[in-house]
Amino acid sequence: MKYSFALLLLSSSLLASIGEVTALKGKADLLRGKEHIDVRVGTKLEEHDQINTKINSKLQIVFNDKTVISLGQKSEFSVDEYLFEDKNVQAKFSIGKGFFKSITGKIGKIAPKHFKVKTANATIGVRGTTIIGEISEKLDIIACTYGQIVVSTAQGSVVVNQGERTVVARAKAPVEAQKVNKIILKQLDQKTDPSAVTTTAEEIQSEKPIQKKETKQSAEEKKEDQKLIMSDTEEETTLPATSLEDIQQVIGSRKPVYEGKVTHGSTSYGTIRQDDYNNVRLGFDLGAGTMEGNMKFADTIQQYDIDIAGRVKDDATFDFNSQNGYNGGGNGLLSGEKYEQANGSFSFEEEDLFNQHTNKIEGEFETRRK
Repeated sequence: MKYSFALLLLSSSLLASIGEVTALKGKADLLRGKEHIDVRVGTKLEEHDQINTKINSKLQIVFNDKTVISLGQKSEFSVDEYLFEDKNVQAKFSIGKGFFKSITGKIGKIAPKHFKVKTANATIGVRGTTIIGEISEKLDIIACTYGQIVVSTAQGSVVVNQGERTVVARAKAPVEAQKVNKIILKQLDQKTDPSAVTTTAEEIQSEKPIQKKETKQSAEEKKEDQKLIMSDTEEETTLPATSLEDIQQVIGSRKPVYEGKVTHGSTSYGTIRQDDYNNVRLGFDLGAGTMEGNMKFADTIQQYDIDIAGRVKDDATFDFNSQNGYNGGGNGLLSGEKYEQANGSFSFEEEDLFNQHTNKIEGEFETRRK
């Protein structure tokens, strides 16, 4: 009898809850061994559980040490290891794909070496941190919005401080950390924020109202994102893209090049001139999901030569940051019947050491495929 009671206690301890789902928008599936469980607000998690979110879905998990994990749509998350006892702490999570946000709890503060997040292409170590990431098989975009992280692969490591991000391609070292445009950070954050709609078990049982809310919200978010990078005219002529492979097939090239100019803009010193020096050149690698280029232009006082690099996404949008001393970046869109245009906007800052003020540089550009 004592032996059976001891086994019962051990079994209860091993299967103890390590956290729970505290917010849900849409639907998600939990895989526990071979059992599939429909996720609800209040669903308890156990070690080795796997969660897959559905299309147009987001959820939030709070673990026993107050670590918060938020997931966006079509994301894959698993609990590889989790232990939170007196002196024994361990948290190892995996993000196979999708959007995620991690706010470290007590484990990340008292034993940061014991907190790891593994993505499709890298491993993230934390130091009292908030992380936002977009993960895919070929490319990870990882940003730090508070504290500091170390992003590592077999090829190398990079320290990412608050307000910076790195890009990790498959089997490559992480690129040097760069300052992140606040608009891009906000967009990434919104992709994992389930607070807009927090569903209860009763609401989930009624699929039609939730479906209607979801469709409306999704359309509004998409329209708002497009306003940042395109005009109403471009919105009508842009082809719907579902993957980089689709774009590549339409263009007929994996590495298209676009050339044009800054159409209008200004700096703290005056208007950006429309002259022969004004030139924008962009190159895309649709296989790797990356882009790079150069922007040259001048105002009434000085000339600017800004190298840029970033990523291009399945929906034909792209974003970038400066690579040579300027703070900031921009975003844009591949558009047209055959994606012959690559237009967008930018916002940079340059510190003036002599006058001790910040030179603000903003504008819009238009390019066409060569």
